[in-house]
Amino acid sequence: MIAQLIWIITIYASAAALVQLLHYREVTRAAARTGKRLHYILITRNHEAVVEWYLRVFAVHACWIGRPLHITLVDDGSEDGTMAVASRMAYYNSSIEFAPAVSSYVLADRDELRQGVTVDLRVQEPLLPLRIMQLPGSRGCPSKHGE
Repeated sequence: MIAQLIWIITIYASAAALVQLLHYREVTRAAARTGKRLHYILITRNHEAVVEWYLRVFAVHACWIGRPLHITLVDDGSEDGTMAVASRMAYYNSSIEFAPAVSSYVLADRDELRQGVTVDLRVQEPLLPLRIMQLPGSRGCPSKHGE
């Protein structure tokens, strides 16, 4: 008797989860059909070590919510391999474009760049727009390795 009850509850929960998954997929497809897209503006300067990570996290987030992605990378005079890493990423991903390095005052006035979420890696504590990108210590807790 208990075994049959467990099977009924399991099948019911599986069916409910499947309905929710199909509904979520349809909602995200509708958003993609309406042309809504995610646009991130990534401003870098000598960030060879983290630029690939940011680009991949943006892509995973866009895939997760079901929207097309567009990334504008603005390089502010990098002297390391930041642009080489970003160029390799852009070779395999057509949603990445490069904007010329301009001053931040001009950057704020350009219409095509004003419509996205700006992530400026040049500042000490960058604004991380995605919850999955919160680094250790970013909620007021110290990190494991430092004071």
